[in-house]
Amino acid sequence: MSKMDELKNKIRSTSSSSVHPELIDSSTEVQTTPKPKKNKFEELHQRDTVWIENELKKRLDNESAANGRGEKNRIINEA
Repeated sequence: MSKMDELKNKIRSTSSSSVHPELIDSSTEVQTTPKPKKNKFEELHQRDTVWIENELKKRLDNESAANGRGEKNRIINEA
């Protein structure tokens, strides 16, 4: 007998009048399908170090500061 069946029998024997039959109905067991695994950020992206000219770095920093978080990544990925 499975642990679930033991628990259901225990509930039935102790307080059958206070428990709704729908709660302990064992006629159908619900099988849930697992959700597909979501890829981690590190699985989709790769970190890299590059050298960049000073003037270009200043322009990139100014542009990204004006447009918010993730803007450098968007510019680099788009380029």
